[in-house]
Amino acid sequence: MVIAMQIAFYIGSMLYCCAGALSVTYLWKGNPRVLGHSVRMVWGGTAGLLAMFAIRWATYGRIPLTTLSDSLSLFLILSSTLMVIITRKDNVSALLSFYLPPLAAVSLVNAIGAHRYLTITPMDLRGVPLVVHVGMAFLAYALFFSASMTSAAYLCHMSHIKHHRTTWLTRHMPSLQELDTTLNRLLLYAYPLFVLTLAQGLAWAWFDRALLGPYWWLAPKVVLSFLMVLFYAFAVHLRFANMLRGPKLSYLVFFGFVVLLAMYVGLSLANLRGYNFWNAPI
Repeated sequence: MVIAMQIAFYIGSMLYCCAGALSVTYLWKGNPRVLGHSVRMVWGGTAGLLAMFAIRWATYGRIPLTTLSDSLSLFLILSSTLMVIITRKDNVSALLSFYLPPLAAVSLVNAIGAHRYLTITPMDLRGVPLVVHVGMAFLAYALFFSASMTSAAYLCHMSHIKHHRTTWLTRHMPSLQELDTTLNRLLLYAYPLFVLTLAQGLAWAWFDRALLGPYWWLAPKVVLSFLMVLFYAFAVHLRFANMLRGPKLSYLVFFGFVVLLAMYVGLSLANLRGYNFWNAPI
């Protein structure tokens, strides 16, 4: 079972990496079949990681969502699925060339360090509410990631237009208006979902205080979750008040998410058990 799990995981990771590399070539060749092949590789990579999850669940009898590798794998599955859905329309399909390379990098990092986690027994997520909480949180992360990469595409496209450069990027990218609309929709979905996720997690923590201990609210990932809510509340409300839009919004969303992601991964790697109730992905 362990060998089958590792084979499924590494095949899935390899397909994600290949999809990311192939998607970049679309921006200068403009061949839509390239994106079609990339999408098929993404679905293959997703199938591989889902098979890995199924084997780990069958082997240990627990839903595998509590190690860093499990968290990154779930993030890859949700992000790639979401991105394929977002780019179904031809006018924004080129965004895959911005979405998939970062996911390929995440997949590569995950594959390099996964040998330390694949054979670790997952911690027990007690009850359906906690499983739902974790799933909702990572769906919100996937939406925020998509918004961040859409911001990067907007800034790159704007820079080329501003300097009057007609290149492979400007020929195949959506218009700035289409990118701005996509970014706004992603924020509109991601922010309420993350607020709902945090509220559901707080309710669960309140009713199960004996499990988490009296100082659960000081866990670094809980503090980080509150910081994320405040940051995106600032960005979303200023945007819909027409006080922040276009390049300013894109800069804020992109760099804000990069900082938050670096902090999240850093906390997971640091393994601060004295301050984080199980090192759980919340």
